Amino acid sequence: MEALYDLPIKVEELNDGSDYRYMATSPDLPNLIVVGDTIEQVMELAPRVAGALITSMRAAGDPLYETLRVVSSIPFQSRVMVPA
Repeated sequence: MEALYDLPIKVEELNDGSDYRYMATSPDLPNLIVVGDTIEQVMELAPRVAGALITSMRAAGDPLYETLRVVSSIPFQSRVMVPA
């Protein structure tokens, strides 16, 4: 099984006149920046972008951030946003 990381995601509304309305970042993966038109869009893209960043860091031989927390066993708990 591939490593799983427990990654907090912060979503902010952009009011800067940019083309996008929302931005997702993570304090545990500083290079992660995802923008989109909806909250759902940035929350869907953020895990894929985070995975690509981690894969790229490993391929380049760069150390991973110490703040990244590996999920060490299954089952595990996580949180998801559910629109209603």
